[in-house]
Amino acid sequence: MTGVRPLEKRSKPNFLQGVFFILLVCLTVYVLLQSPIFNIRKIEIVGRNQISREKLVKLSGVVLGSNIFKVDLHSGEEKISLLPAVKEVKIKRRFPSTVVISITEREPMALLAAPGGFIELDKEGIYLRQGEFNKLFLPVITGCRVKEIEPGEKVTEKTVITALEVIDKLPPELTNQLSEVHVDNNKVTIYTIDGVQGRLGLPENIYRKGDVFLQVLNQMHDGKKIEYIDLTSFKSPVVKYAS
Repeated sequence: MTGVRPLEKRSKPNFLQGVFFILLVCLTVYVLLQSPIFNIRKIEIVGRNQISREKLVKLSGVVLGSNIFKVDLHSGEEKISLLPAVKEVKIKRRFPSTVVISITEREPMALLAAPGGFIELDKEGIYLRQGEFNKLFLPVITGCRVKEIEPGEKVTEKTVITALEVIDKLPPELTNQLSEVHVDNNKVTIYTIDGVQGRLGLPENIYRKGDVFLQVLNQMHDGKKIEYIDLTSFKSPVVKYAS
């Protein structure tokens, strides 16, 4: 009996401490949710280039003047991630009164002729938006037909994927000069803005072939117009001049 009574006496302070702690937490939450210090005064967007600020703010659900703790960050991220041009999105609170929306946009890599006109594709083959020929100076992928798809969907045709991989692997100096990438029977032909044709053959050793292609172009200073450069064997390029 003497061993039980001390335990009963200690249980009362523990119970009171628990009640006090719960009340303290409730009071803290109430203050945080009601205090004007935590009202949102600024919405900061990081990584935006193509998508309008207004659209991102609207989809995020963040409202200036609302309490920063009441914002549903997960819901906002889900809605923004549905935009075809968005690869990644993260929304964070920056106390006491700022919400930061960080996005990574998909970059257009090429144009593709599809039912209804040209469409912009990123390196993964995601349909970003309707595109205009030469407006962004993107190379056009030819030699394939694709079914009608919606923005945000991925083009799965092997010919298109091969063309995108070729563009991605070519030297940047060359991709800036491309007007067209043609794939036929798994053989690749590229065209520069100046109309020079590059016969790359099978889609292998692409960077090396592109580098040799540039070297040949840069070494031609005799004023002759090149019709094509055959790089099927990049170790022995063949140059054909226009007659």
